[in-house]
Amino acid sequence: MTAPVLLALYCLAILLASIAGGWLPLVLRPTHIRLQTYLSFASGAMLGAALYHMLPEASETAPGLWSHWTLVGLLTLFFLERFFAFHHHEVADAAESAGGELSHHAEHGAHAGHEPDHDHGHHHEPRPQSPLAWSTALVGLSVHTLTGGFALASAVEADGNQPGAVGLSVFLATFLHKPADSLTITSLMISEGAQRRWANLVNLLFALIIPIGAALFYVAKGLIAQPSPAFSGGALAFSAGTFLSIALGDLMPELQFHRHDRVRLSLALVAGVAVMYLSAMIEG
Repeated sequence: MTAPVLLALYCLAILLASIAGGWLPLVLRPTHIRLQTYLSFASGAMLGAALYHMLPEASETAPGLWSHWTLVGLLTLFFLERFFAFHHHEVADAAESAGGELSHHAEHGAHAGHEPDHDHGHHHEPRPQSPLAWSTALVGLSVHTLTGGFALASAVEADGNQPGAVGLSVFLATFLHKPADSLTITSLMISEGAQRRWANLVNLLFALIIPIGAALFYVAKGLIAQPSPAFSGGALAFSAGTFLSIALGDLMPELQFHRHDRVRLSLALVAGVAVMYLSAMIEG
C-alpha cells in the first residue's frame, strides 16, 4: 500500500470520526466532565505520539535539525493562537456532575475572568449560553486542525510506502482528538440557538480541514526541487511541536480549573500516554 493511499484512508477515517463527534450534541447533551476526561485521554495520546514515535523518527532522519523544528512548530502554533484564534474546548453544560460548576477555562480564554474580585474557589450558576462564541472556537480549532493534517501527512511520509508505527500513532492521536473539536463547535452553535441544518453544514466543512492540512504538506514538499529525507524529518519534528502545543494547551488549564476531578483526569491522561508507550515498545 503506497503512502498516498494509506494517507487517504487515514483522512477518511478521521473525517468520519469528526463528523460523528459534531453530530453527537445534536442528539445528546454532553457534560463538561465527560468531555474533559476524553480530552485528557486524547491529549495523553498526542503527547505519547510526539515523544515515543514522531521525535525519535525525526531525530534519525534530520539529525541536528529536529530540535529546532520542534521548537518552531510549538511556537508557531502558540503564536497563531495567541494573536489570531484561541484553541479551546468547552460545552454548555447545565448538569455538571460536581454540583453545577462550570469551568472557568472559557472565561479566562475570552478574558472575561480577570476581574480583581474574581474568586477561583466559588461555584458558578449554570448559564444558558457558553461564554465563548462558536465562531471563535471554529477559527481556533481550525488552525490546529490544519497542523494536524500536516502532521498526519508528514508521519505517513516518514514511514515510506509501508504502513509504519509513526503514521499509525499520529493517526490514532488525531482520530481520538478530532471528535472533541467538532463536538465543541456544534455544542456552542446549539447553545447559541443556531439551526441544526447550519450546525451540520459547519460540522462537515470543519471535518474537511484535515485532508486540506494533509494536502498542504505535499504542496510544501512540491516547492522543493529535490526533497531530501531531512525534509520529511524536519516536517515531522515541526508536527511533533504542534502536537505538544495542542496537548499542553488542553492539559495545562486542568491544573487550575479542574481540581475537583484531578484523579479521574490524571488517570485518563496516563492511559492515553500508556497506549502510545506500549505501541512503541511493541514496535521496538
